[in-house]
Amino acid sequence: MSTLSVVTDVFLSKREALAQLEVVLNVRADRRDPTNPYLFMPTGTVLTIEVPKFGEDLPLTLDLRADIPHAVLVEQAESLAKQLGDDLGWSCIILEGQPE
Repeated sequence: MSTLSVVTDVFLSKREALAQLEVVLNVRADRRDPTNPYLFMPTGTVLTIEVPKFGEDLPLTLDLRADIPHAVLVEQAESLAKQLGDDLGWSCIILEGQPE
C-alpha cells in the first residue's frame, strides 16, 4: 500500500472541503463513518481529509492511499494538485510517504 499527503494552503472544515472536492472531482464521499468520510477516486485511490485539531493553525491536508506502485500514486497526486489549483485556486505541496 502506497501513501502520501497533499498539503493545501486552505483552511476549511472537513465538511466544506468534502463539498468542494465532490464537485471538482465529480465523486461522492462515503459518509458511512461520519467521523472519517472519504472519497473513493475512479482510479481506486482513497482520499481522506485531515483537519487540524483544535488550536492548531495548520492547513487542510489530503491523504491518498492505494494498492498501486508508489510512482503511480505520485502521478495521481500531481494531477490532483494541478486540478485543485486550476479549479479552486488552491496551492498544494506533495509530501511523499513510503510504500508499505
